[in-house]
Amino acid sequence: MQLNSKLTKIAKELSTHFDTEIYFCEIKGKRWSFVAGSGDIVNGSNRFQLNEKWGIISDRELSQRNDNQLIFNMIRGILSD
Repeated sequence: MQLNSKLTKIAKELSTHFDTEIYFCEIKGKRWSFVAGSGDIVNGSNRFQLNEKWGIISDRELSQRNDNQLIFNMIRGILSD
C-alpha cells in the first residue's frame, strides 16, 4: 500500500478520534504541502509538527494529552520508515 493511501486511512481514523478533519502535510522549509487527509481542506489553521519533514493540519487544535502523544509517536514511526 502506498504512503498516501496509508496516511488517508490514518487521517480518517484520527478524524473520528479528534472529531475534526485531519490533513497530513510534507514540510518543505516554511511551506506545508498537502499529501493526504480525511476530507477537503476547509480551514486548517492548526498545525502540529510531527518531525522535520511531516506535520498535521487540523480544523481544530489537537489535544496534547498523554494518550494522544502515543498516537503521534506511532505516526512518527510510520513516517520514519
